[in-house]
Amino acid sequence: MKITNPFNLCLLSLLLLSSPAGAVKSGQSFNSATDVHWNEIEFRVEGICICPRPPPVFYEEGLIISYWEPFLLEDTVSVANYSTYQGKSMGSSLIDELGGKNKSSDSIDIANESTFAQAHAYLIPLMYGECNRNDYGMWWSEYDSMWQNDELSAIIHPEATLYANKVMQMACMADAVSVNLGYTLDALPWCIGSGGSAYPMTGHVDNDNIVQANNTVASRLIYKLNRIMMICDPADNLCGCNYTPVWIKSHYKMHVVRPDDRAPAYPVGKAAKFYDTGLNPPFLGAKGSNDEFLWVVYRKQKCCTCCQ
Repeated sequence: MKITNPFNLCLLSLLLLSSPAGAVKSGQSFNSATDVHWNEIEFRVEGICICPRPPPVFYEEGLIISYWEPFLLEDTVSVANYSTYQGKSMGSSLIDELGGKNKSSDSIDIANESTFAQAHAYLIPLMYGECNRNDYGMWWSEYDSMWQNDELSAIIHPEATLYANKVMQMACMADAVSVNLGYTLDALPWCIGSGGSAYPMTGHVDNDNIVQANNTVASRLIYKLNRIMMICDPADNLCGCNYTPVWIKSHYKMHVVRPDDRAPAYPVGKAAKFYDTGLNPPFLGAKGSNDEFLWVVYRKQKCCTCCQ
């Protein structure tokens, strides 16, 4: 069918631009002055500390300081190579499978509700120098074959088979209740509160609630970066920074700033119902395209000032 009427051509163009298939994703780029919630830092001096030193010094004294450091940004996106951090696409993909997907359940196919998202991580040294940080680079999941495939990802977490049973997964209900009351259960590292299982460390989540699923994806990426030792945990050692292949969940919290900004920062696995009202409307949110999320991750810092 040939469309020659100018009015019809304009109408078709508008429909294409306003549809998910024809829309170009865009948004406001990250702004550290407005998107970081600085009142989350909670800087404290907690006492005196002593750290060992090589001879002839043997030890040094200092003050224990603690705070929540905004140290990492994470994109979780439905469009491959789209950067919510930049507010624009950073390239295209020839492989359709790299794009995100969302499959809602119904009465016939209730077992197959799922969401898939790509994820990117960027270190932001906004408070560099207060406590040691031995972190490396950034992460772009489109180049990570293990992120795309649940079975392949088992290479870095073979212990997942220990938790793939009803008893261990039922324990995650306790984690969900606890985290929504404000207490993260570090003894259950395989759980992400209301987000479900921390395994597999991929972009596939068995949940069709897009906001909750993307929160789970962002949480899994924190765990993965710990597992492959790209980030360390400075709250686990006053005199240094420990790598923790099994993460300590309570040392992290996050809040979402795209497609809209929500406060305060919540512990890992908080139920999305506490912050998702109006967050992800159709087509366009207040600060960016829908289904494209940006999370600010805060890490607990606790160190001795003598050792920095």
